[in-house]
Amino acid sequence: MKCTECQMENIGGALFCEECGAKLEAPNELQETAMESPAKRLVLASPDGSTLEIPVKDEVVIGREDPISEVFPDLDLTGFGGMENGVSRKHAVIHLSGANYTVEDMGSTNGTYVNRKKVQPNVPQAIKPGDELRFGKLAFSLKAA
Repeated sequence: MKCTECQMENIGGALFCEECGAKLEAPNELQETAMESPAKRLVLASPDGSTLEIPVKDEVVIGREDPISEVFPDLDLTGFGGMENGVSRKHAVIHLSGANYTVEDMGSTNGTYVNRKKVQPNVPQAIKPGDELRFGKLAFSLKAA
């Protein structure tokens, strides 16, 4: 059950959010129908205006390409200054479930942040258009395509 205040996913049947303490409401039929709708296409927009489309697939690995180590992430941030800004080779993964997206830090050295809040390694964090995603020091805004 997702908190409407902080977007944290809580266990089913919970009355209050584990993260922020807000009261949780049971999803109504309209919300359940929306969850089953097709996923929205999302893009990462950098402060300079360039964009990177997030492929619509179950799992999208974000990081830096390194042919020597044979690391080829789905979204390569090397061209955005990934190395200089502390992006790990396998930094984070975006998961798609129904129409909902989450981001999960893969134990990166410099962390992954959603709206300036650090994402705990290996713990999925809900994301939506309008959120700021930061990989190390490299920040993007998440936009609907």
